[in-house]
Amino acid sequence: MAPEKPHLDTSDSAIEELGRSAEQIRQMDVATKCRLKRTLLFKDSLLKEKHRAFFDEHFMNHPVIHISFSVCKRTPASVFLASICDAIATAANNWLKQYPLIEGVKVGNTNIYLQTLQKTLTIYNDARYDAKEFASKYASLPMQLFISLSEFVGECIGKYILLLDEYDVPFIHSHLESWSDKKEKKEVQSSLKVLIQIMFK
Repeated sequence: MAPEKPHLDTSDSAIEELGRSAEQIRQMDVATKCRLKRTLLFKDSLLKEKHRAFFDEHFMNHPVIHISFSVCKRTPASVFLASICDAIATAANNWLKQYPLIEGVKVGNTNIYLQTLQKTLTIYNDARYDAKEFASKYASLPMQLFISLSEFVGECIGKYILLLDEYDVPFIHSHLESWSDKKEKKEVQSSLKVLIQIMFK
């Protein structure tokens, strides 16, 4: 079995890998930090290496929603589905931390979408305590989380890049896992399918 790929680190300390000192990082504005973190997200990618001009023009000029599915290997089905929500909620919480610091945010309906995202995250946090019934009662929650995050970022900034790290992991795991409740397994697989369709629209 291959070793699990480490989660991409895009913290301020990770920027030091790009040759910046801790003091330089402290003095950076938010826009510069975000740009350097995007560089880390696409580190070693073929697109960046082979088509640098295209990468710089498009990928470096838009914000990134980064969702890592690398940890979505848990059992039983309810816990597995909750791990999908965990991945999206992590990305959403990262955006909520950045939001007050982002310059050039559109006013429009931003507050409405912000409140919707916060409300959806609250529903998710409450749902986690209902682990046994998670798959049957909250099968649509991954889609709700992603849609509220997508609409929030889209309203704040406009176009964004969606980076799905190891998106195949949940599909492989849900296919190979021998959950005893076949109906629950089917619900989870259906939720995954709908989620990816929404993400790729």
